[in-house]
Amino acid sequence: MASSRASLAHPLAFLGALVAVGFAWLPALCLALGHPAWPFFIGLIGLPLLEWLAGDYQGPIPYWNFWTLRVILVGITLQGLVGADLAQDYPWGLVLLAAAGSGFAAGSSGNALGHELGHSRLVWDRRLAKWFFTTVCFGHYTQEHGAGHHVLVGTPRDSLYTDISDTLASFSRRNMVRQFRIGVDIARARRNLWSEVVGPIFFYGVLNLVMAYLAGWKGVVFLTIQTIVMYMVDASITFIQHWALHREKVNGRYEPIGARHTWDCRNWITTLVSFNNCRHADHHLYPGKNLNDLAQTPQAPQLPYGYAVMGTLANFPPLFRRVMAGRVQASGS
Repeated sequence: MASSRASLAHPLAFLGALVAVGFAWLPALCLALGHPAWPFFIGLIGLPLLEWLAGDYQGPIPYWNFWTLRVILVGITLQGLVGADLAQDYPWGLVLLAAAGSGFAAGSSGNALGHELGHSRLVWDRRLAKWFFTTVCFGHYTQEHGAGHHVLVGTPRDSLYTDISDTLASFSRRNMVRQFRIGVDIARARRNLWSEVVGPIFFYGVLNLVMAYLAGWKGVVFLTIQTIVMYMVDASITFIQHWALHREKVNGRYEPIGARHTWDCRNWITTLVSFNNCRHADHHLYPGKNLNDLAQTPQAPQLPYGYAVMGTLANFPPLFRRVMAGRVQASGS
């Protein structure tokens, strides 16, 4: 069954919307139920299992109103801040688990929506994305992504460039540093270093000081762990999206971006939770498309499983390569 966009009047589309919003706001929902550690275990175990059970099924995809997306992103941002404040009453083990669960939501759903609104032509959408990314010390992302990654994708200068020999660990160490450096270079060239890089770091520091006053060290540790896990989830997704796919030089210039330069994913659960961000080939081919218009690209190399399953496999490099080797060879990259 091919996936298609559908209104929320469609029962399966409505169910899909509940899955997407439920995972995005899972820390808040579990906090309300009195189980702030559950999102960590659901993100680590439950989501990969759900993707695996979905298999090749491709159900209807909800059509998202952009005001709904804005509200969801505000909720993701606020649940992290509220969780940090309430962490003062947790034992230390629960602080770490609750923060990691909040980081899962921020790194998957939050990054997907921040990415989408960061591409928006509306200044308030971009500011909302910047606000979210500032709370997880990732403020440099929005400008670096558009002016850096989309221009350099598949070339050695790209912050997300990966060699076939790369592991998730080697990519993550290099990616975080390179992404920041490119963000700084772009901001300096555009003379907006404060608004794009320095300011978000400054306000992240202020946020930690405020949380230290409100919730003590537990609140600060919560924000720190949330940020670290968010980075880990983001690195895992970007590693999967671009692993070993390169643009070749033709007459001294890199070839235009094509369908074969980005991994696509057809998994229904991933499509829901990522708000269509896993239709990544179409996004790179047509960056101006909003997430409702993104389509699967059959010509693109296809991931065998969803992002959560592939992210789990990526932590075991021999197994990951065994699964992916034939597919990357078939892609021609």
